[in-house]
Amino acid sequence: NNAHYTSPVVINAIYSALENIGFKGGTILEPAMGTGNFFGTMPEEMKDNSSLYGVEIDEITGRIAKQLYQSANITVSGFENTNFANNYFDAAIGNVPFGDYKVYDKEYNELNFKIHDYFFAKTLDKVRPGGVVAFITSQGTMDKKDETVRKYLAQRAELLGAIRLPNNAFKGIAGTEVTTDIIFLQKRDKAIEIDADWISRDTLDTGIEVNKYFADHPEMILGTMVEGNKMFGSGTMCVPIEGKTLKEQLAEAIKNIKGEYKKQEKKEIEQEKI
Repeated sequence: NNAHYTSPVVINAIYSALENIGFKGGTILEPAMGTGNFFGTMPEEMKDNSSLYGVEIDEITGRIAKQLYQSANITVSGFENTNFANNYFDAAIGNVPFGDYKVYDKEYNELNFKIHDYFFAKTLDKVRPGGVVAFITSQGTMDKKDETVRKYLAQRAELLGAIRLPNNAFKGIAGTEVTTDIIFLQKRDKAIEIDADWISRDTLDTGIEVNKYFADHPEMILGTMVEGNKMFGSGTMCVPIEGKTLKEQLAEAIKNIKGEYKKQEKKEIEQEKI
């Protein structure tokens, strides 16, 4: 269920977007790393300037990751079992597990979030103010009717931008056809009451309901939204546009991820290993 394999084309675009806003390296967390495609694809300069922390729930997959990335601090366990310090990481990256189920984590149970949204909530706590989270997630995070998750995230982070991927983005490497989004968030100094546009939904010219961010920025949808996918609480999917390559589309889309990352001075906190 939780084995996610992410295309290097998508990962490279995420790193390019981070570099564009000024992120050159730091303490980086990947809370659902699989065998470590994100670490393996990381630009060399960024890798040289970073301390890498990974978490993988599957024992075999996690042991493979440990062998591949021996200088990284990798925990083979569920993210819910980790005890990283809050406000520590400069950035978090990854393709989080998504599905219609929840994770038992006593600190977050009262939120009642599905697994993908839980990963956002816990990771935002672990990232320092001004730090960035760049996650691939189900389209449900942005599109579902219930605004609770988006309101929670908007109070704690600014949306730098989002990219909707066509449902064949992972077909070649993982054999799946599912509509996903890359969401870029920058943590606020403190939680605030805010009525951000992206909390709500709106309609495209075609009449299909999507997150207001995508309705306002249809160029960030790298495909055509159609009815037909009931998975993860959404009745729509994003189908690819014939003749367009994902690499070229992503190269254009990442130009619209806006923000300014500022490096933080040396950290005082030492991480505990579990």
